[in-house]
Amino acid sequence: MITDTQDQEYLKTLTVLYVEDEEDTREQFKQFLARLAGRLITAENGAEGLAACHEHHPDIIITDIQMPVMDGLEMVQELRILDASIPIIVLTAFEQIDYLKRSINLGVNKYLSKPVNGFELRDTLLDCAHILREKMLVEAAARIDLLTGLANRREIMARFHAEKARLERNSTLLSIIIADIDHFKRVNDSFGHLAGDQVLKDVATTLASNIRAVDICGRWGGEEFILLLPETSLDDAVLVAEKLRVAVSSITSIWKNSAIRTTISLGVGMLLPGMDIEESTDLVDKALYRAKKGGRNRVEVA
Repeated sequence: MITDTQDQEYLKTLTVLYVEDEEDTREQFKQFLARLAGRLITAENGAEGLAACHEHHPDIIITDIQMPVMDGLEMVQELRILDASIPIIVLTAFEQIDYLKRSINLGVNKYLSKPVNGFELRDTLLDCAHILREKMLVEAAARIDLLTGLANRREIMARFHAEKARLERNSTLLSIIIADIDHFKRVNDSFGHLAGDQVLKDVATTLASNIRAVDICGRWGGEEFILLLPETSLDDAVLVAEKLRVAVSSITSIWKNSAIRTTISLGVGMLLPGMDIEESTDLVDKALYRAKKGGRNRVEVA
């Protein structure tokens, strides 16, 4: 039941393309499908459906087979050249074996006979939504640190390379902040590793909630976090770092009957033209080390 509800909610975020040449049938199912999907696009034949795919990039396609101009399977054949994975549901009054074979050969996911039962169509859509949701979760898991919900190191490096390319192409700015939780080992030793996990999650939430939507916040490793600030000067990045330092110092992590206070030390620097990513992060790491040596709970500039 939980999975069904999750699939229903996920379906409401998806765009569905419905291709049907019979106006009465199209209008009847248009209202039905609009209640299930987040966005519904309709087309009257395969050619219109193909154009709608190029323009709207639907997540799921429902199509009739027998239509003028371009039939449904011709449209599917063209679509599969562009996208081999998009779920496609074929609706048809024709049950000849050759249609079924062609549908299978073209990679159609579901094949429903007309007259279509609304409950069967709904369940088929939910099956497709489930597949897409599972795929989304797997892809997200490859990019996200499971403990904190932030970008993981792999995703950070991918974003780093993208921002570096943009910097070199457009002569833009990219500032970098690396933050480290002070005396984190004491937390683990005094309260246990699960308490340490709670502190990591609380610090991560605080960092992520105190930056812009365009900024990138990730877990760099252990108790270290990294932030990439596009279009941000070094002076402005220092102000951001100080804001983050104060924000973290004001939170309290609750673990069982204990209240755990923590602070962070931060290094701030920039990725400059001609500088590689490792060089820039090394400089910021050295600034972070100076913040640690200088008493912790402070910001140092590379």
